[in-house]
Amino acid sequence: MAYKTLIFDFDGTLADTQQSIIQTMGFVGEHLNIKNIDEALIKSLIGLPLKSTFEKAFSLDEKAIQEATIIYRKHYNDIAIDTISLFEGVKETLAFFHGKGINLAVASSKGREALIKILQKQNVYELFTFIGGEEDAKNKKPAPDIVNLIMDKFNYNPKECLVIGDTVFDIEMGQRAFVDTCGVTYGNNTEAELKKQKPNYIINSFNELKDIV
Repeated sequence: MAYKTLIFDFDGTLADTQQSIIQTMGFVGEHLNIKNIDEALIKSLIGLPLKSTFEKAFSLDEKAIQEATIIYRKHYNDIAIDTISLFEGVKETLAFFHGKGINLAVASSKGREALIKILQKQNVYELFTFIGGEEDAKNKKPAPDIVNLIMDKFNYNPKECLVIGDTVFDIEMGQRAFVDTCGVTYGNNTEAELKKQKPNYIINSFNELKDIV
């Protein structure tokens, strides 16, 4: 299948952000005097919007979520961003696809400001035609809105698009937008978890994408 557009999740797919997210959630929890923070639960929620994570991990109400989001974003953008690195092979493989004229886009639950900062710091920002963060879609992952937005904005053909992600939320998002999907096993979900969602492909390292595209 000749794909012309690749739509990537960010956390756990392009970049190793697990510790930065867990660290920042812990910081917010301490600030709000929340005891017994469940790191395993937080890890299982990576990929969902912050609002959903705060509801499920900390059982916060709407007002507390607003306060928590402000604290989270400030800490993350100022401090945790420095703990993030791209996974092995990501930079070279993205540059390879870009050189072939393939459209590259990001569809993430992360805030757009943080996404842009990280991508710029890693010297890959210029490779992407579109950076989509949680502000860009009313309905968040696993809803298909952000993928549909990207396809509509650039008039991409769904049959020529591939969504790549590390969680079942990413795969469901792509499936609900009627595009092919590829799970990566090195991120936040296991291969077994991904297989249950039935993506078109599963890969163990980022550069294996070259064999698909």
